Amino acid sequence: MLQSAYAGTQWLDLPPGHALLIPTWLAPSEAASLLDHCLQDLQWEQPMVRVFGKQHPIPRRHAFVGDNGVVYRWSGLEQRPQPWTESLAVLRAQLVRAGFQFNSLLVNHYRNGTDGMGWHADNEKELGENPVVATVSLGQERRLSFKQRDGAGRLSVILSSGSLLLTSGAVQKHWLHQLAKSTRPLKERISLTFRYINS
Repeated sequence: MLQSAYAGTQWLDLPPGHALLIPTWLAPSEAASLLDHCLQDLQWEQPMVRVFGKQHPIPRRHAFVGDNGVVYRWSGLEQRPQPWTESLAVLRAQLVRAGFQFNSLLVNHYRNGTDGMGWHADNEKELGENPVVATVSLGQERRLSFKQRDGAGRLSVILSSGSLLLTSGAVQKHWLHQLAKSTRPLKERISLTFRYINS
């Protein structure tokens, strides 16, 4: 299993769900190479979303990669995927060998500390009742925070470059998470979030 193969692996208690954090899933050289690949070879977008009746660009860039026929719907938008690059397909294959099935990948590019993502859950109906989501972080380390929807539970983790975070069980149903903006000068970060979208 993944937890026995990597030093520093942590189980995160997010009842009634759980998460697994592997800080060193990718070697530093692999993470740096993959960061450069994503920046150069993906088609990036910064779509507009409606917030309190006004249109605003999302505070980050993103790209959607996936199998043919997969559609990603969120905030009133509908996106069709770019094809898998060789490097991203290899990364998905590593997760498949560990026992996970994913048919899509949302890639977020946080250019500096002014980019972030507010409180939300990866709970679109296409993801199913208790989805497994795998997040691989590249570049600048950032803090990911969790809070219970109904309760006082809070938890924060640092996602370093090359780390893998797996959330499963009922995490998305009972917890929200965010990547807060920062006033500190931060370098760019890319997150690769693998999901299985039901068609």
